[in-house]
Amino acid sequence: MDRTQSLIDEFRAEPAESDRRRELVAGMSDILAERPDHPAAVAFLASVAADTEEYDLARVQATTALRLSPPTDEAHRQRAARALLAVMRGPDEDLVRQYAAMALGPYADDPEVHDAMAAAVLDDEDQLVRDNALAALSHAGPSDDRAEVLHRLADDRALGREAARILTAWGREPAA
Repeated sequence: MDRTQSLIDEFRAEPAESDRRRELVAGMSDILAERPDHPAAVAFLASVAADTEEYDLARVQATTALRLSPPTDEAHRQRAARALLAVMRGPDEDLVRQYAAMALGPYADDPEVHDAMAAAVLDDEDQLVRDNALAALSHAGPSDDRAEVLHRLADDRALGREAARILTAWGREPAA
């Protein structure tokens, strides 16, 4: 049995609220860091992240892994992005939503991801989800669509200054 399957089997054998589940997801993160398109690792991490019944800290660890080692294969990338979108849009614990918002940066060229990030940064009720979506937009780098979102934040009391800073760093003029 390979290491990936061993981690998955051990994960499933642990009690639902065991912190060992988070540790096992971290081990899977190491596998994904070595092989970003490992099919079993991507599928496992996406399923843990999206499972609203799963231990929250394991889900946070899964979203972090998908942010730090995004798949390069389009099908795997889309699977990871869809799982993160489901979390950020869902009725989840705010901490998990916050990490999912941050994790979307590497997937921002996907129009659905961009739209979800824009909606989160502009309108989410949780300020930390907004903050993390803004950090993800910044991490994604300059594009006309992302710059437009940042310009729309110009008058936002909480995020306007940071949006202007990002635009300046990108060599774009902040809104006047």
